[in-house]
Amino acid sequence: MATKDLLVGAIDIGTTYSGWAFSFLHDFQSDPTKASVKQWHSGSGTLVTEKAPTCLLIKSDGKTLEAFGYDAENQYRELADNEMHEEYYYFRRFKMALNKKLGEKLDRGMTIEDEMGKSMIALNVFVMAIEYLVGDMRKSVKDKLTSAFKKDDVHWVLTVPAIWTDAAKQFMREAAVQAGLLTNKLTIALEPEAASIFCRHLSVDTAISGGNLSIAKMPVGTRYMVLDAGGGTVDITVHEVVSENSVKEIKSASGGGWGGILVDKAYENLLIDLAGPEVYDTFKRTETEDWLDLWRDFEVKKRAVAPDKDARVNMRFPLSFSKTFKRITKGKLLDAIEASVYASDIEFSGDKIKISASLFKSLFEHSIRKTINHVRSLLRDENVRKVNIILMVGGYSESPMLQHAIKEAFTGQDIVIPIGASSTILRGALVYGHSPVSIRERVLKYTYGVESTEPFIEGTDPEHLKVIYATGVRCRVFSKHVEKGQVVKCNEPQVEKPYVTQHKFQSKVALDIFATEQCNPRYTTECSLIGNMKFDLPEPEEQPGRKVIVSMTFSGTEIIVKAVDVKTGKDWRVFINFLG
Repeated sequence: MATKDLLVGAIDIGTTYSGWAFSFLHDFQSDPTKASVKQWHSGSGTLVTEKAPTCLLIKSDGKTLEAFGYDAENQYRELADNEMHEEYYYFRRFKMALNKKLGEKLDRGMTIEDEMGKSMIALNVFVMAIEYLVGDMRKSVKDKLTSAFKKDDVHWVLTVPAIWTDAAKQFMREAAVQAGLLTNKLTIALEPEAASIFCRHLSVDTAISGGNLSIAKMPVGTRYMVLDAGGGTVDITVHEVVSENSVKEIKSASGGGWGGILVDKAYENLLIDLAGPEVYDTFKRTETEDWLDLWRDFEVKKRAVAPDKDARVNMRFPLSFSKTFKRITKGKLLDAIEASVYASDIEFSGDKIKISASLFKSLFEHSIRKTINHVRSLLRDENVRKVNIILMVGGYSESPMLQHAIKEAFTGQDIVIPIGASSTILRGALVYGHSPVSIRERVLKYTYGVESTEPFIEGTDPEHLKVIYATGVRCRVFSKHVEKGQVVKCNEPQVEKPYVTQHKFQSKVALDIFATEQCNPRYTTECSLIGNMKFDLPEPEEQPGRKVIVSMTFSGTEIIVKAVDVKTGKDWRVFINFLG
């Protein structure tokens, strides 16, 4: 069902870049692609972008945000120039702290380190980022409106990677609520889905690659892969066209932390390989202004490098790096390079470093290889074999290196790359906010269920899972609600299951929720405990056996649980705590 909110606002906190956008209901109804997207000014030169660096400069109290984005970068650089930067926290690329695997712990008290190794509670950092983006957007909306708008006039959409766990999604929701958003006016959208939805509304002339192919004009039944390559993660899913304005998921989201920052990591490893970790760490800590300049210059060159360019890549290289090397090792950096395997690939000229095209391109190898191997493995799946279109979205998809590698590796596929691939997620989140029915079906990544009990089978069930209740000797087992690979209709409960009380005068029900990659586990010991839910039973009964019907909806971007007390007929939505 489409929302009827006056306004939808979208927040995209990326690993490397973040932004916001909004669209009014009347604009969406006339043109779903129409959106107001924040234009960020870099503060140096004339660079204007639709997303700003995900950088936060926080005062020493750990509570006050001094600056965000380009402003945070520039102010931190000035502080470093005046040797005052150590009084502040400087966070960047912190989103990857939430990129956990099934079973890996994520909690509200976890801390993350800033660029200089100082720690803060992660939740507080995310709250500040969302708070800033929300406040910035609200100011812009006020400038456009002649009348005042209320808090509940806005429906917010917060985007997250589709491969994230339920705990990570809850973490982001809680951060957004702490930042002042109303929980009933907040939707979590999956990044590749948002991009796919947006591209369903685009015409042919809005693609930089793909010839005469338009995602919007694809007939019902067409299947295509969405490759969302961002700074941190590469998130891949497969969609099938259901109607003019909707798609369904054919293959559940998969991928990994193979985004653009792997290229940065490769360059950092190269510098550490040349100079040693002590030199690099000391340079970063004591020559912070130069360290920031080094990485800003690298970012520019990284975006510009292309497979057909053979000229050496020239970058500014701070003299302070060489001086730090000499101070610590008593040797010359030039001699270390000439004695290394990079002797023919790297040369110095004053405060410039010249890197051979082949060495610079090799920095992309690990990230690209991981991505291509994963796409290859997906295309071998019987549900994906019919796919002959790959839609590339996300900021890293704008890299000529990644584009070329995908086109070369998958010559039988049509590769479609929309103009402004980095902002398609933001724009798609707006469409999803106005019209959540754009996604009809999803494919489940895991088997989900709860811990329940069944009569204990001597000689079969493990002794350590035996429990004795008023109802007899029982065994703790996994009660399956949905299965990995199951196709589920969005926003409809998948299954209802009855559970009965086990104790006399039982006044509370507590259910632990488990997930697993297996299809039919017998015991919860074969699964990962991912969350729990608790609710009260009014008017407790003397005898056990009181029935509660639990229904779970796994088809949304977040799991929704509803419980019905059969005795009273009372039903309520149950909050699941995934964060321990």
